[in-house]
Amino acid sequence: MARRGHVGRLQWRLRELLQRLWVRVTAFAVLGLVSAILGYLLKDAIPSGLAGKIGADAIGPILSIIASSMLTVTTFSLSILTAAYATASSSTTPRSVQLLVKDSVSQTVLATFIGAFVFSLVGLIMLKTELYGDGGRVALFFATLLIVLIVVVSLLRWINRLGELGLIGDMMTRVEDTTTTSLRNRLESPWMGANPLRGSPPPDCMVVPAPVVGHVQNCDMATLSDLAEKHELIIYVTATPGDLVHLRSALIHVRNLPADQDQAEAIRAELAACITVRPTRSFEQDPRFGFTVLSETAQRALSPAVNDPGTAVAVITRILRILSIWQNLHRPDVDYPRLYAAELSAEEMLRDSLLPLARDGASNFQVQHALQDCLIALTNLAPQVFGPAAVRLSDDCLEYAMDGLSLQGQRDQVRRRAEQLSEAAAAVVPNG
Repeated sequence: MARRGHVGRLQWRLRELLQRLWVRVTAFAVLGLVSAILGYLLKDAIPSGLAGKIGADAIGPILSIIASSMLTVTTFSLSILTAAYATASSSTTPRSVQLLVKDSVSQTVLATFIGAFVFSLVGLIMLKTELYGDGGRVALFFATLLIVLIVVVSLLRWINRLGELGLIGDMMTRVEDTTTTSLRNRLESPWMGANPLRGSPPPDCMVVPAPVVGHVQNCDMATLSDLAEKHELIIYVTATPGDLVHLRSALIHVRNLPADQDQAEAIRAELAACITVRPTRSFEQDPRFGFTVLSETAQRALSPAVNDPGTAVAVITRILRILSIWQNLHRPDVDYPRLYAAELSAEEMLRDSLLPLARDGASNFQVQHALQDCLIALTNLAPQVFGPAAVRLSDDCLEYAMDGLSLQGQRDQVRRRAEQLSEAAAAVVPNG
């Protein structure tokens, strides 16, 4: 059973499946098919004279309009989505497009259009073959009115979404929201329910290597714990979500494996299956990936071809807003006593997200000033979490600024901000 925001392997794969466009489209298409067939099943339960009174004979032309218009609208919507993917990829970074692909509004709207198309198509076929009696026409008539209402609402939602779909502000907000959720879930359990792993695993451990080259996307800690209890193992999870692994790198270190080689290999295979490795990184359990994507967006904005330092400063503000939820170091209860895992590193996240901006914005005073302000704010918010790491990163940023800024006055201002940061950190952590 998954705890503290961490999902098991099957639950994670089901969630991943439900985020795919074709799943929702297929579900709505089946719903449209069932709705059309339901009219045939209810034909004997509705009085035959009611069809003429409510004008149900007009259902044929209405269904024809829905069928033709929904096919056109679906094709047009797909072209819009394709253009939005291209816009998002060029204005931010290709890594952010996966969030747009999983957009629930776009998926629901497309699924509604295709479901309405299937409903009207099946309804027309059954009308032409005269499978509906008068009662069936009445049921189909009311179902069609409901479909029309759903389509109108979907069109309104779609029109409202089109104004911002794929634009840089929309994409940055998606990345920020997803990263905030991912970081908050991870902070609820910094070691994913296991004991904290300090340093390297013991030297007498056996290694479980990665089966393929790729990035860790999910760790099924509950199943690992069950296997550890079953075989009386001590497990050290050294590859956490986001880490790049290859055929010679260790996913897991294990103590107390049985001496029998065949049994030990079987256990190692079971353990390896608990770690999902994919070719790319994922936002869900890897907050560092979200920070990297935001940083890439700012790096593109700082390129000579774009020259948009305002976007870079906006990204720094978003990074500060996300990291502001991390204001204390706490050790929650251990859910899996036989497991050990590495914790999330504040310094790694800061360097992943801010150091590339100091490099690419070395000659931009706005960016350098914003970086120092961000580090000062984080140090004041959570000195125990960010203080020492912020000081070290501030020194690196200052070196870039001293080398890149041409005006002495600007260099002096950035240096003063770095000194203020050192003083703020030293007031709380004198030896930091």
